[in-house]
Amino acid sequence: MEQGYAGSPGLYEFLGPRWVEIEVTALENNLREVRRILNPSTRLLAVVKADAYGAGAVEAARVFSRAGADYLGVTTLAEGVELRRHGLIMPILVMSPLLPEEIPQALKWDLTLSVASRWGAEAVARAVKETGRQARVHLEIETGMHRTGLEPEEVKAVRDVLRCPSIVVEGIYTHLSHAADRRKAVEQFSLFCRICRELEEEGLEIPLKHVANSFACLSYPEMHLDMVRVGTLLYGQYPFGAKRRELELKNPWKVKARLLHVKEVPAGTAAGYGGDYVTKRPARLGTVPLGYADGLGLTAIARPKSLADLLRFWAKALLAYLGRPHREEAVFVRGRQVPVVGRVGMQLSLVDLGELPADEGEEVEVNLGRSFASARLPRLYLREGEPYLLRLPTGEWRTLKDSLAREYV
Repeated sequence: MEQGYAGSPGLYEFLGPRWVEIEVTALENNLREVRRILNPSTRLLAVVKADAYGAGAVEAARVFSRAGADYLGVTTLAEGVELRRHGLIMPILVMSPLLPEEIPQALKWDLTLSVASRWGAEAVARAVKETGRQARVHLEIETGMHRTGLEPEEVKAVRDVLRCPSIVVEGIYTHLSHAADRRKAVEQFSLFCRICRELEEEGLEIPLKHVANSFACLSYPEMHLDMVRVGTLLYGQYPFGAKRRELELKNPWKVKARLLHVKEVPAGTAAGYGGDYVTKRPARLGTVPLGYADGLGLTAIARPKSLADLLRFWAKALLAYLGRPHREEAVFVRGRQVPVVGRVGMQLSLVDLGELPADEGEEVEVNLGRSFASARLPRLYLREGEPYLLRLPTGEWRTLKDSLAREYV
């Protein structure tokens, strides 16, 4: 069977046996679609935390920057520094408080800081004095998340700590803890707006007020304010339970692998660790070079929110016990879904090919959750299906020699 990249000289050599494909025109499309529901004056912060939800933060940030994002959002100092090292010059908000010893580095790389406590504000003031650098900060307000953020009664005191010509209070924001619960979301929003009004009455004008995440961006237009912080939507997914508003989102993500081994076994063969899977008929078993170390078969387990949630959890567990895994552990071979069978290994797993005449070396597509996908899987970037850039498992970059090739730092 013809292979996807067999005609691209040397590409398989760099890809190895498994990789992630990112179609950048889908990322551009999704940003434009979100822009379409915003007021022209509302800025868009593209969230690229956690390696851009698996898409690769550096190239995703470049794509969003060119497509019209106004700001980038990360969680850690290292994430922000990585973007700066690769030439991203647009504003980057670190959406988590930093430790005092991290702040001088953040100022060196011109990252915008979140201030979530008096302790943090004092650390920023000290760092500005010691380094002689300017700091741009956003005040994070606690309105119901109870994770990080200034309590309403702390805001005025922190404002006094930050009263320094070298500290620019550029923004103020909060996190919605119950975005899908309109009553609770409105309560948080109202508290946030009250704090903003009180600050303005005392003469503190803050240019950027932001509340809305992806869910609120879709569901509560009144919360768009000066800027929205969008992550999930940009990667082609709707937040669970969110109103869709007819956005034409596109999926940029595929995980590919090549079959390492194909073996015919008789009925009654116990396969894999512990012999958990026993074939009920003669079968063709294929080995894919992916396992739980790469994110295959992993899922987030949260406390069930309702009896229905609990029943769904037990139903999945029962089906897995009966050897009927859900779509989350599916592999697509020649367009047909085949199951992952037996225990998922650390880096190698088995699939039951049924009667498909798949060959060793053949490309297959694997269902693998984005949030769990290992950063050590190569990322192959495509524009309209044509590969142009590769991020290797080592973190190195390779520009591909075709009509779309460009030089990157």
